[in-house]
Amino acid sequence: MNKVLEVNDLHVSFDTYAGEVKAVRGVTFELHEGEVLAIVGESGCGKSVTAQTIMKLNPMPPARIVSGEIQLAGKNIVKATEKEMMNIRGKDVSMIFQDPMTCLNPTMQVGKQLTEAIRHHQNLSKEAAHKEALRLLELVNIPNVKQRAKQYPHEFSGGMRQRVMIAMALSCAPKLLIADEPTTALDVTIQAQIMDLLQEIKEKTNTAIILITHDLGVVASMADRVAVMYAGKVVETGTAEEIFYRPSHPYTRALLKSLPTVEMDRSVRLVSIAGTPPDLLNPPVGCPFASRCEHAMKICIEEMPPQFDPSDNHQAACWLLHEDCPSKKDGGE
Repeated sequence: MNKVLEVNDLHVSFDTYAGEVKAVRGVTFELHEGEVLAIVGESGCGKSVTAQTIMKLNPMPPARIVSGEIQLAGKNIVKATEKEMMNIRGKDVSMIFQDPMTCLNPTMQVGKQLTEAIRHHQNLSKEAAHKEALRLLELVNIPNVKQRAKQYPHEFSGGMRQRVMIAMALSCAPKLLIADEPTTALDVTIQAQIMDLLQEIKEKTNTAIILITHDLGVVASMADRVAVMYAGKVVETGTAEEIFYRPSHPYTRALLKSLPTVEMDRSVRLVSIAGTPPDLLNPPVGCPFASRCEHAMKICIEEMPPQFDPSDNHQAACWLLHEDCPSKKDGGE
């Protein structure tokens, strides 16, 4: 499979009155054609900032790419000008946002908005672009597309508006689709429909997808690989099977324990993670999860753990995986 995206040691900060907020601290991952990568973690962990930096949507200033590299389809996005990014957005990478109502123009018919996006990136006549808009609306399973294309966003339900946003994101056949919490504002039934739709689109178009979410349950059946973020860092990556059935980082295990399951007895209490994430104005020198981790050792507080490899397709940044860790010598974890 061809590599679509490569992010290397990305650091992103926000310059505020209080000081420099180090929102993303050394994020590294890659993505191939037809692959789904889920980036999960608590609110404020840096997952949305990472996604928006790939499209350079964070306002600069106050945002600032401190260092690192983002290779998208062979182009270094970090060095791209705003004029170059206007050609890259939509054509090479598109994004589905959390709330479609704030992203769609309330004064324009849905069909016209789609047609406008298509003509911006493709050399098509107005009539050809309109036909393509109708085809995309059919692709995302919107009924009566000719009639629906003449309606305004407020005439659509939340789930239907999100389908329009997906159609718009696909309008220029991007190599990479970023879905930033696409089901947050929807009820459970519609969430499942939207996830099924994304899976169907991936199979039809072979588009690479980055799925940003705080809900591990949403990605269980869709993601090929999962990256777990905490305090601006990727603390664990692996296949969905590795993350769900053989998690290695205490933070990942804590997230999984906080999820209800169908088999769970009603008397069993869900586990919450005690404490709060660190202040990224002054991030810790050691493991960012150390203050909340029941397995924390002295070295966890003093030094950032490197990436260890529990298996060929699984990496985790935790001192518990070091060969000299006391628990390993004692036959523990």
